[in-house]
Amino acid sequence: MAPEGLTIDPHKHKYVTCTFAPSEMKQYGGIFEAVVQSGDANTKQGKMTFELRGEGTLPTLQVTEPEERDATDGYPIVRFPRTRVNKEHIASIVLVNEGQVPATAKFDAMTNEHFEFLSSMNHTIMSKQHHHFDIKFAPKSVNQNKFLLTFQT
Repeated sequence: MAPEGLTIDPHKHKYVTCTFAPSEMKQYGGIFEAVVQSGDANTKQGKMTFELRGEGTLPTLQVTEPEERDATDGYPIVRFPRTRVNKEHIASIVLVNEGQVPATAKFDAMTNEHFEFLSSMNHTIMSKQHHHFDIKFAPKSVNQNKFLLTFQT
């Protein structure tokens, strides 16, 4: 809570800020108590008490595009069309935050010379919003190219 203590003149008001920073997915509760200095804590005029409640939640990101999934593990598959050597195609991965708190997607570094991340590899997506991440495929040789792209929240 900020500030930890304050003085309020008669017939006036002041605001305080209570910060809630849960560390687990569970329900939390606490008691807020404001006491009048040198007042009688057993009367209505001597203190004010109320309950604070909150629920911890985790960031939630889902891949909405591409829709195609691998039959074995369920991972999304970004399919690029047949592309000539030294030409390029761009495809998007779309993440949506269906959670109640902002979530940051942090893609791991790409280590394949045929693929390039065109967007920022880290982006914070606000609740109920989505974000496009563009990937360029530019083959350097004739071959079928695959690359596993991973991210964390």
